[in-house]
Amino acid sequence: MKIAIRLTYLCLLLTGILSASTTMACTTDAWDGGISGSPVAGSPTPVSRVSGLCAMQLSAAGSVKDTKPTAEPTAIIRFYVFAQLTGGTPVIFEAFSDEGATASLLTVSFDGTNFVFDTGAGNSGNVPGKAGWNLVELAWTGGDTMDYWVNADSLSEAATGSMSASAGTMESVILGTSDSYTGTLTFDDYESHRNNPVGALLIGDSDNDGNVALADAVGVLKEARIFNSELQVGTPDCNLDGSITLNDAVRILQASRIFNAIPCG
Repeated sequence: MKIAIRLTYLCLLLTGILSASTTMACTTDAWDGGISGSPVAGSPTPVSRVSGLCAMQLSAAGSVKDTKPTAEPTAIIRFYVFAQLTGGTPVIFEAFSDEGATASLLTVSFDGTNFVFDTGAGNSGNVPGKAGWNLVELAWTGGDTMDYWVNADSLSEAATGSMSASAGTMESVILGTSDSYTGTLTFDDYESHRNNPVGALLIGDSDNDGNVALADAVGVLKEARIFNSELQVGTPDCNLDGSITLNDAVRILQASRIFNAIPCG
């Protein structure tokens, strides 16, 4: 059962495990636990995004918090992160067994090169990420295990790794960081379920019609042009490098061809 909010025209799905509503604005208001620091969730210029028209970008400590989970024994969480860091290894995601956000169940940290997943009962060590947008998905069960995927689709690919998880139930989550670092962190398309895998977005589907085709390459060219740019509501950043350019149109054509297709991502 899907239990995350999908915010129309809000590329950043900053939502809770149990909540459901819709908004037409670029906002972080869906996070009921409040906002700390100064996250930017607005025009994609200069904020990069994976899909839709917005994302949340940080240039210093800042985060959004959700307290809608209620004693959740399991959680499947997916988000995208783009780190342009020159220093620091910030914790970019935390889940807690209390609304006060003091009893940590799991953390994800990222130095721009490697992720580290920690459940209190286990530590993944360094898990390589990549330049540009990174896809992260977690499947957590308190007192059992946590599987994680990095730049892999949980719907079709084996987990990148697995570790033991400390006992407890999930009561709140925080996306962002209170740590010091230099550079920028950008987050997009947070989504959470109780049981079903979330999986990756269909990257390259710039018009959001469920297919990657010639029309998507045309859409990218419309967005990339200097004058009268037409922003695409789907996922136009085919190479996930944080910008929409001619290269994305070329990659989309390669992804849509019949023979020897090269998928976006």
